[in-house]
Amino acid sequence: MNSTRYILTRAGIAFATLLASAPALAQSDPQNEASAVYVNSTPEAYAAMQQLPADEPILMLNLIRFNDQAEYEEGNEFAEKGWTGEQAYAEYSRFSGPIAQRVGGTVAFAGLPQLTLIGPDDEEWDVAFVVAYPDLGSFLSLVSDPVYQEHAFHRRAAVADSRLVRIASLPMPQ
Repeated sequence: MNSTRYILTRAGIAFATLLASAPALAQSDPQNEASAVYVNSTPEAYAAMQQLPADEPILMLNLIRFNDQAEYEEGNEFAEKGWTGEQAYAEYSRFSGPIAQRVGGTVAFAGLPQLTLIGPDDEEWDVAFVVAYPDLGSFLSLVSDPVYQEHAFHRRAAVADSRLVRIASLPMPQ
């Protein structure tokens, strides 16, 4: 996936996904439990996240599967471009990456998933990465930024399925 490599290097990993749940974290996704596809967070998950400690560093694990073809809303000027999901995500990253960096987000790890040894056989991911934030406020600054919100539609068009997991650091054993 040449485009994925572009995305990983383009904005320091398309911080973008850092929000796999992103554009509007509290926006509901009409999800069919049988299909188990997740693109945005639910209001319940967003509320639960705000109950966790806000003043400590957090890591966000991102797993992304791209649409073969970007799925822009009808009438969107980008719908006519014929972009792949990876190309739409690269466009999203072009805007979200600099914002993530400005609020203190850094990519701690990025990689291309190869094989699931433990887990559902049908869950395959095009890209995986972890973004570190100084605190919850930094993460929320990203997703509430007006420029981020203006371009988040590229992420929705790009992503077929995703996971975003907030992780707290543990002390490393000696």
